[in-house]
Amino acid sequence: MKIKNSRIFSTIFMVIVAGLVSVLLYYTYLSYSGYRERNKNLEDILLIDKIDRILDILDSERVCSAIYMGTKEKNDLITLKRSRVELDIELETLRVFLEKNRPLSLYKVAIDEILKDLYYTRTRVDSLSSDYQNTLYEKYFKKVAKPFMNLVYKVVKNSSMTDTEPLLDYFELRKLKENLSTEKSFISFILSSSTEMTHQDLFLWEDFLNSDIIEDRVLQNLRGEIFLNSDNGKYLVSVQVWIDSIQKKIDKIKGRQQIFLVKSKEYVDSKLSVAKQQTIKYMAASIALLIILSILIYLFYSNIKNSRMLTDTLSELEADLDEKQRREIKKVLKQNDNIAIYKFLVNAIKEPSRAKDHFLANMSHEIRTPLNGIVGFTNILKETELQEDQKEFVHIIEESSNNLIHIVNDILDFSKVTAGKVELENIPFNIMEKFEATIDSYAVKAAQKNINLNLFIDPELPVELIGDGTKISQIIINLLSNAVKFTDKNGEISISIKQVSQTDDYIKLKFSIKDSGIGMTKEQQSKIFDAFSQADVSTSRKFGGTGLGLTISSKFVSLMGGKLEVSSVVGEGTTFFFSLDLKETKEIKERAIPKFNNLNTAYITIPNRESNHKNLQTYIEYIGVDFTTYSYQEVVDMEASLLPNILFIDHQYIDDEKIIESIIALDTKTVLISTAEIEKCNCPIKDEISKIIYKPLNFSKTLRALNIVKTKNSTIEQKLTEVDDIISHKVFKNISALVVEDNIINQKLIQNILSNFDILVALASNGAEALKLRKENNYDIIFMDIQMPIMDGVEATEKIIAYERVNQLEHVPIVALTANTIQSDKERYLSVGMDRYLKKPIDIAELTTIIEEYFPIDEIRDSMPLDNQLHVVGNEKSKIILYKETELMAKIYTAVLNNLGYSVDMYCLADKFLEQLDNKEYKFALFDAKPFKAVNSDNMIVELIRDSGATPIAFVERDNTTNYCETLKPIGHANEISNKLKKCS
Repeated sequence: MKIKNSRIFSTIFMVIVAGLVSVLLYYTYLSYSGYRERNKNLEDILLIDKIDRILDILDSERVCSAIYMGTKEKNDLITLKRSRVELDIELETLRVFLEKNRPLSLYKVAIDEILKDLYYTRTRVDSLSSDYQNTLYEKYFKKVAKPFMNLVYKVVKNSSMTDTEPLLDYFELRKLKENLSTEKSFISFILSSSTEMTHQDLFLWEDFLNSDIIEDRVLQNLRGEIFLNSDNGKYLVSVQVWIDSIQKKIDKIKGRQQIFLVKSKEYVDSKLSVAKQQTIKYMAASIALLIILSILIYLFYSNIKNSRMLTDTLSELEADLDEKQRREIKKVLKQNDNIAIYKFLVNAIKEPSRAKDHFLANMSHEIRTPLNGIVGFTNILKETELQEDQKEFVHIIEESSNNLIHIVNDILDFSKVTAGKVELENIPFNIMEKFEATIDSYAVKAAQKNINLNLFIDPELPVELIGDGTKISQIIINLLSNAVKFTDKNGEISISIKQVSQTDDYIKLKFSIKDSGIGMTKEQQSKIFDAFSQADVSTSRKFGGTGLGLTISSKFVSLMGGKLEVSSVVGEGTTFFFSLDLKETKEIKERAIPKFNNLNTAYITIPNRESNHKNLQTYIEYIGVDFTTYSYQEVVDMEASLLPNILFIDHQYIDDEKIIESIIALDTKTVLISTAEIEKCNCPIKDEISKIIYKPLNFSKTLRALNIVKTKNSTIEQKLTEVDDIISHKVFKNISALVVEDNIINQKLIQNILSNFDILVALASNGAEALKLRKENNYDIIFMDIQMPIMDGVEATEKIIAYERVNQLEHVPIVALTANTIQSDKERYLSVGMDRYLKKPIDIAELTTIIEEYFPIDEIRDSMPLDNQLHVVGNEKSKIILYKETELMAKIYTAVLNNLGYSVDMYCLADKFLEQLDNKEYKFALFDAKPFKAVNSDNMIVELIRDSGATPIAFVERDNTTNYCETLKPIGHANEISNKLKKCS
């Protein structure tokens, strides 16, 4: 669109449209006024009809009143009361109708006055006044019925209807009806009371007869018979015959009335419909033109504003552009083309953004590579003999490195999110195992600040659901990390995972993390999910961090179809929550729960803390065990035979040792719910308690606690098979490998691993060196890093394959080495000709599997004989789970244990180690004790290991057989490890 000066044309066009809009709005107003007037006419007709109905019911009440005054019988009084109720209901309906229709509300005052007279007349009837003529005529007719009729006449006269003739005829018939109704009630009293008519009565009756202009022979005959006996009161005509006869005449008049009313209503309806259609047409046309006019005005001014803004923006940008871009911008400005200007701006904005993302990803990767080396060798250095000040220096290096790795990992995750390279898994995962282990891994940090950490995972949830359990765990960890960071000492954090709803295939889960921390203002909440942002600058200085955790979590939740939300009050705490739809597995798994027959449990409550046991109660009752709460005094006063099988005590609220000792002394089992803080004290009660559960309390821990009442089955005697004094070891004969890796630390690591397999290793630092070495030498296999200077791994692979093809050489298998685990990148590596993919950090088992695909295995005997013969279980290897802080040491110990004939699952992260303990059965659990000792949770870890059925063995610098089954030195000989494992068997 060209930028032209078209203001005059646009202005003229808008003036024409505005004129049309004004005309249409005028006609719309006139049409709407007519519509409202017709609508008021319809309301007038409805009001007349309602008043007419009230007069009909009033006639019924008046007749009943006359009969009751004449007979004074109870049955007639009951009939009268029913007719009054019916009239009151109709009067209430009229009141509501008037309130809803404001134009008619002016009649409400007059109606209220009539009702006062009605209620007064009723009192005269109830008192059985002897002045019947005054009551039935002066009061009922003149004070009540006649004012209602005058109201009808007033409505007709005030109506703006052009044709009011039918309504006037309707009113005249109403007068005839009212005359007959008054006569009916008057004569009904005379007949029911057998009263002789006075001259005054006869004169009044004559007035009624003179007003009756419609002849009726039957009625005339009855009147004659009544008149003949009026002097003696001995009437031959019954009250019912009289009422029936005169009512027939009233009904005929009523039928004619309805004809006139319907005619008026139809007339008004037709006029109303026409007015409504006209109003809608004019209104629709006006709105359409208004919208068009608004759009034109907006476009007109936006065009002017955008043109000016674009020109000004380009002029401001010109100073920051290179010579080529300046020439381009001048060309664009001369064209006066908005589209060309927009394209230029988009390219100018996107180019630095792309460069920034690329730089961010590369720098994060480059920083993390040497950092991993620093952390690895720092941990190795830690396990050597050091002086006290040296240990302090090493500890500072370790903490600083870990903090920097955490920051870099956040940046890497954020760069993946912003680049749209995050891939979600869609696999089954066990809810309890996944999330309990995730949250347990943060129990130590919470215990450092003595924070009460609560967890509730609804046991009614399915055992498995399909989704990305790892990403959800990362979200929970990020939110939990935030909660611990911003919650003061002795605070409280509660995590909840519950089902919200369910469809045929999906279950909606709600995750919430609530803390009692510092809280946030509304303004802080509005920007809490922004990247590189915390609540404010002072928060960032005080608590540290990149501010990326919440941004990453929010993006992950969004990718999974949810929304991360926050609710917070300053000084009271914060709640983060989100909901996700997770698919159910096709095969529904049942939760494995042992049967506990006739088992009773109880929880000791304290005043003002009665609700703390709710999660425990839910878990226990789901398992099918009885649960009760008692106060401390109730328990100690209870007869031994009535005591529950298990008593649960919360150490946070009952910490008096004397009280706990008195509970332990009872003839029952006791379970103490505590934190790692209990390990700081030398309390003798620790050894007397039946079991200690470390917070956060969860379903699995509750189930294990209940198992203390079961007798431990004797361990099944395992058959031991004697093996040779010398252990077999896998090697690959006469194989040469080229390792292409730019990082010297990774070079040494891979070289060390391959050398242990007797593989001859050559090294190259980039793709260009690798291509040169491939042309000069023959190799059996190539391990190729991806990101390298001079020439990257992808380009090197393409050139090596091209060289082999041109020279008709046998292809050498190429294995990609990279930390990038995105599926699309894996596919790209394989598409350029790489044969296999090996992720960093390198897993020795995976590496071995890849090599075995291409080369045969030879088995040799290690030259190191064992001091004692080793026995392994049956024909299968005994399973060991190993946790070492450093990956290098973990791999060394894994190799040693494999050579000793054990199957090893290796972990370098504490949370993964704890999670796997619940997933599999192990014979031994070997772990670094130092990380757990630092936060006084080493005994808690030992308890968890024992609960899982494994034997704990800790790597410690000094032996401590009091707290552990057995210990090992951080660096030990294979014989020492073998003997220790045999001893623990």
